[in-house]
Amino acid sequence: MRKLESPFTPAARPLMVGATAILLALTPPLMAAEASASRIEAITLSSGGLAEIHRSAPVDGSDTLRIDVPLEQVDDILKSLVVRDPAGTIGAVTLDGLSPVEETFRRLPFTPEEMGSLPDLAASLQGVHVRASSGGRTVEGVVLGVGTRQAGEGDSFRTERILSVMTDSGDIEVLNLGTDSVLDILDEAMREKVREAASVSGRGRTDDIRSIAIELSGEGDRAVGLSYVVPAPVWKTAYRLVTGGDGTARLQAWAVVENATGEDWQDVALTLSSGAPVTLAQRLHQRYWHQRPEVPVAAGSATPPRPDTAKAIPMAEEDGAAGFDMRQHALAAPEAAMAPQMPASAPRGRAVAQEGETTATYRLPSLVDLPAGQTLSVPFVDEEVPAERVSVFQPEREESHPVAALFLENATAASLPPGLLTVYDDRDGYIGDAQLTGLPAGESRMASFAADRKVEVTTQSRPQETVSRISLVDGTVRATRLSRLVTTYSVKGAADAPRTLIIEHPRRNGWRFSSEALESATPTHHRLRVEIAAGGKAEVVATAERSDTEIFALLDADADALFGWSGAAADPDTASKLADLAELRQQAAQAAREVDDIQRDLKRAADSQARIRDNLAAVPADSTLGQRYVSMLEEEENQIADLTDRRREAEARARELEAEVADFIRNL
Repeated sequence: MRKLESPFTPAARPLMVGATAILLALTPPLMAAEASASRIEAITLSSGGLAEIHRSAPVDGSDTLRIDVPLEQVDDILKSLVVRDPAGTIGAVTLDGLSPVEETFRRLPFTPEEMGSLPDLAASLQGVHVRASSGGRTVEGVVLGVGTRQAGEGDSFRTERILSVMTDSGDIEVLNLGTDSVLDILDEAMREKVREAASVSGRGRTDDIRSIAIELSGEGDRAVGLSYVVPAPVWKTAYRLVTGGDGTARLQAWAVVENATGEDWQDVALTLSSGAPVTLAQRLHQRYWHQRPEVPVAAGSATPPRPDTAKAIPMAEEDGAAGFDMRQHALAAPEAAMAPQMPASAPRGRAVAQEGETTATYRLPSLVDLPAGQTLSVPFVDEEVPAERVSVFQPEREESHPVAALFLENATAASLPPGLLTVYDDRDGYIGDAQLTGLPAGESRMASFAADRKVEVTTQSRPQETVSRISLVDGTVRATRLSRLVTTYSVKGAADAPRTLIIEHPRRNGWRFSSEALESATPTHHRLRVEIAAGGKAEVVATAERSDTEIFALLDADADALFGWSGAAADPDTASKLADLAELRQQAAQAAREVDDIQRDLKRAADSQARIRDNLAAVPADSTLGQRYVSMLEEEENQIADLTDRRREAEARARELEAEVADFIRNL
């Protein structure tokens, strides 16, 4: 067999173990002996719920390095294992499959259940040379099978198992297999298979550990490093903040970590990593079989393929969207001096912080000892950071009191991970808890920790809407409508101390915002700052405006709308044209109404005429009543003729005025 060569040079490059090399014994055994057990030297805990394990093991020459890992970690180790051999190459990585018991018995003539019964095992060894003893009698030969027979009567009734063998001389002998039976398998190969099956079956009952064997080829004594990533509990951060009177605060960050690796940590270098890594999992230790479609046997002519008549057009790539960029203003303002108290104890060592492109890491200064299953809490940040005490009013909370907060600036060497913040005052002690949602280096965040009930804020909003511009374009009127929302915050300060109030006014997409108190903004809010003296009052006005343009066809506009636009137009010429058009539209509307009135009168006259005709038909024509109906019918006929003439004139007048309106609009 040709030796598998590593694609990496031996000179201390990482030897990557890919999925294609797993469980493939591509190299013959190279080791003289198995390497001694490895130990964990360093661990990096990620906030993504993973632990990067760094192990080290001494190796001499060509060796096999073994590590025992929990079954649930096998997939991640197969995905991420990196071997670092400074003077060697890697051959292959092997381990038991997902179901070693099932795999072992698949190639054996007996099952795990049959191994538990000597008669059943003997029956499965048909054709195997054995020696069996029972009841003081021994038979030897090739197993033909195991049968049953019924013996005894009544309470002594029982089923006996009978072994049949063929001796070397060709005789067939039988042996009653009793409780004292002994079976000696004379076939060496089968004996080894039974021994292997027993061993694998025993391991399978507690099948939660896998031994991973890594074949290494090299020379001399050397230390080989292994690195891999496995699931781990997310490490948590708990902050302590002690405020002072000089615009700064003492910030301590404590990490809470748990050892869930399944083995004790002894003198382990521990590094904490924050960020939001993408973490993926795949079942590399699971077998997947490709499903092949079954193709029927073809007989006769085949269907011709569809002709290719269209040109292949490559797909165009979309442009990426630009990201949002916002600047944060650093804030710092001194507060009143407070009585000094005993400060919190400093940690024994200082963690080494390092800021990366997507994550921040903190390497603890001392090696860690932590038994499996235990929890450790250890400080990793202890710094003085700029901090300003403010009161924050958030209208969405629908409360009249602001909340007390600290405006913190991260002046440390790396980003701070999310966590809870317990706030102490160096004079008053504990004053509240806050939530810190991650703080990049050099940026500022507000951490709210208590209600400030000494300050009261009332809010009043007043919407306004006006037409700011009127213009005539191509037979249409364009009305620009200005919507304005004026919000007034009336602030009543604390009676005993000054306050710095930050009002977080909600942003409205598409609206222009203005306020004399505007200081900064976030993607969701405008921040308004106001200083309030002890017992003082203040008023903050915030204005949001938006312009909307509406387009109306002049032919469809009525006189009232035209008169309204005329009064709103700032341009005198536009106002005069709209007023003239409004008068024409009013006259045309009046003419149209006259036509409608005459039409209604005509309908009433026609209805009356029809009624008179019906009455006339019901009485004698030469009667007095008949003569009366005839006279009434003549009057209705004259009225209909007069109304018809008037309608004709009114319709002509209406058409004339509509034409004048259209001509006026065309000539604008």
